[in-house]
Amino acid sequence: MSSMKRNSTPSPSQPPPSDDDDDQSPNITEEVDHAIELYNGNPTEALSLVKDILSRHPNSALAHNTLSYLLDKSLDSTATPDHEKLKNAKSSVDSSKRAVELRPVSLSFWYTYVIALVKLAYNDANAGFEAVIQACDTSLSIENPTVHGEDEIDLLRKNLRLFKLRSMYLIDTKYLGSIKNEIQELQDRKEEVELRAVLACDNKRKLKNVKKVAADVDTAATQVKAYWNHGMSMEQKKDLLRIGIEDLKLHFAKNNSPAAVAVLMQAVEYVKVAKNWKFWTCCCCSERFFDVELNREHIKSVHIGTFSNESQSVMPEIEFDSVHDTVESRKWGPVDVVAAKKMMEDLSRNKRGDEGLNESTVFMNQKEWPYCKDSRRDKVINEIRARLRLFLRVRFFVSSHLLVFMDLIMEMLKKRIPEQLLKEHWMNRTVLSACFLDISELNRVFKFLDDLAHVCGLFGLCSSLAKDKIRGESCVAYHEKIVFNEDFSCVVFDKRMLHGELLVPNDGAAITSSASDEIVLNDDECKDAIVDWLLKGGTNINIGEQLKQWANLRETSRSQGKDFFKIYEAEFHRMQNIFEKKILYLRYIKVFQNLDSICVEEDKRREEFGHKPLSYESLLSERERQIKNTNGENFELDIIWYILEENHEDNEIKLEIKKHLSEINEKLYKFDGIIRTTTIAIQQTGKKIEAVTAYDYRSIMVPLLKSFILERLDELAKKDVEEKSKAAAKALLSEPDLDDKKNTTDRGYGDARQGKGKSKEKMKKKDKRKPKELQAIGGSKEKQENVEQISFPAEHGGDNPPNPEIVGPVITDELGQDKLKLTPEEEKEQRMLEEHLEYQRQIENEAKKEHLAELNKAGSSAGNTGKKCLRRINFDDFNWKYFYQAQGVKLGEK
Repeated sequence: MSSMKRNSTPSPSQPPPSDDDDDQSPNITEEVDHAIELYNGNPTEALSLVKDILSRHPNSALAHNTLSYLLDKSLDSTATPDHEKLKNAKSSVDSSKRAVELRPVSLSFWYTYVIALVKLAYNDANAGFEAVIQACDTSLSIENPTVHGEDEIDLLRKNLRLFKLRSMYLIDTKYLGSIKNEIQELQDRKEEVELRAVLACDNKRKLKNVKKVAADVDTAATQVKAYWNHGMSMEQKKDLLRIGIEDLKLHFAKNNSPAAVAVLMQAVEYVKVAKNWKFWTCCCCSERFFDVELNREHIKSVHIGTFSNESQSVMPEIEFDSVHDTVESRKWGPVDVVAAKKMMEDLSRNKRGDEGLNESTVFMNQKEWPYCKDSRRDKVINEIRARLRLFLRVRFFVSSHLLVFMDLIMEMLKKRIPEQLLKEHWMNRTVLSACFLDISELNRVFKFLDDLAHVCGLFGLCSSLAKDKIRGESCVAYHEKIVFNEDFSCVVFDKRMLHGELLVPNDGAAITSSASDEIVLNDDECKDAIVDWLLKGGTNINIGEQLKQWANLRETSRSQGKDFFKIYEAEFHRMQNIFEKKILYLRYIKVFQNLDSICVEEDKRREEFGHKPLSYESLLSERERQIKNTNGENFELDIIWYILEENHEDNEIKLEIKKHLSEINEKLYKFDGIIRTTTIAIQQTGKKIEAVTAYDYRSIMVPLLKSFILERLDELAKKDVEEKSKAAAKALLSEPDLDDKKNTTDRGYGDARQGKGKSKEKMKKKDKRKPKELQAIGGSKEKQENVEQISFPAEHGGDNPPNPEIVGPVITDELGQDKLKLTPEEEKEQRMLEEHLEYQRQIENEAKKEHLAELNKAGSSAGNTGKKCLRRINFDDFNWKYFYQAQGVKLGEK
């Protein structure tokens, strides 16, 4: 079957006979016969004669068929140049094709057409044998072919079936040589789509980030953060993380975003059913599933299809447990074969009677083998072991591979150790028997494994799997935990976010649980990491932009899913094709095994005394007659006829059968390898489809919820500043009239020196008290040593004494002194102190501005008196104790 060569192609001495058309002149047949006779002496003149006939009778099927026949004969001549042969082969196909078009039921002309296609396939690598198979199928399907004589029909059909069988064999041989390129091409396409998928994952992460759109973001962020740290209780913070659905709707309506309301309600309705934020959509029809397994089964059953029961029955069995422990746990190294043989013989000699060796006494299970030092053998043995590890790791090694592996080793090993002794000690059951081979034999075993991996495209697939492993879950979006309450009236962020755990472990569950209620937080556990998370990217979140990114993400993911689906489809069809080929070759090998068993049985009978030997040819011919009498399959008949066509001696027939058994076995274990790599590739592609079509409503819900929380927090912070500003203004208005104070001072001028002395003493007391005040606020002792208390300078010159009530911290670095290193905890305390003071300054400035505005308003109605009062107010001498009293803060705390 494999020896389909040019000289084996049937080339009859003349074109197969055909029926004459009624409209054809009898002279055409005579002219054609004359051209055929003339070809042996003068090929050029013969071809010219046929072409002349066609010029006069362009629709003569017989003339076209004869021209094809003569052109085919020219291909067998060694004198014809290669380029001329290719030209003649193509012309022959064209002529014979025209003949079957004119005479579609002529089996004779179809036979000529098939021969022309075969010869073209041999002369043109791009032609292939697929057209041969198609022509054979068409000709064999003709119900009432026209040809001279019934016997001729049978012979032509037998030859056509043989051409088909040989062509399929050659196609499969070529296919096995190129399948690795097909596998690699699809893996490369996966990589291209994967890169786009990674970009899509980046877009998923961008949904959780917002753009900086306000010019005063830093100021607003500082104000919000200060309010969070100093103006909110723990209960207020918890309430902020609990958002009502109706409040969300009003928020989106206020922002004129009905699309956001639609997404929100879609998420609510989905979660009510699925109880989870995650969902998958079919990349083909967009049907949505809340379980990945349902999505997977939907794609298989609706869009791809499933393998037939017959195909699934030839799925190879994976070898793992029986080999894995040996490869991983046992010692691998070169064994001294001579010493090993002696050890086996000694163990066999000590066995009890005819009971045979038990498991504990066989050589295979001995802890100490007679290892030897041989660096070359050791290197190749470790390479074989590494290759087996690779096969086992990806579940590539199947029973047919193990069988061929062991047969190859035993074939070489039994040359030095009797086969019976090897089997007695179970050496035909362990891959460790490779350690007994010499260097050349080890290289042969490694080549078998290496060729198997190359043919099946295993290395390219493993490289792709390794890249996937490196990527890990880089595209997996980790989301904040948010859940609905029992009646779905509000959505709640996980309370642990308040003490810095922004991404707590969760499975995407969207319904509150008892475990969440059991979480208890103390006030001192609250951290401002959640504020940084809220403010990440700015204080303004563009809802429209977030919705657009969500829509783009889903559209992009669906496009990538379709790309992966096309690859998935190609891999599925490859698997289907391999299954069909394997089923066909299993039929082949069964026939050859039956024929081989006939020869083996005859060999056994020949060993018996008095048996008259029968030739293999006679036995196979007898089998052929039995099949015909029972209307058996033509398949076996064709193979028998093929074997006996060129082989007549017993030795030739036996060698032919053995050769085909070996070749078919080789194809079968390679098919098994391709089935395994394709299965692994399909699983990989399926995971990629699931990854790009997996969504999580939190991707859009969290940004939308953040926009609501930020707006609410910003409103609360502004309201707090406004209230404190009003309190400060009220304190200013309640202060005693400055003119009355001056009059009182003038009357007591004699006591001024005494007052100054008291003021100095008061200043000293203030200075002594400051470190204690700082410590009460939270500063450390070292920090207090690095802070100097300074007074704000008087607004109207040096005559006015500095106001000791208004003080501020100044780091010694600002005054040019050496900087001391602070611990992280001290730095955090210092930042909190600075934030607090900055927040107080903002409130004071707001109070000053409002009070100035009120005074200006009063001045416009009171005339010069009001203006005089306004000029006399010195805000740097303002007694802030009233401001603090208005806030309910004890003076000692400030």
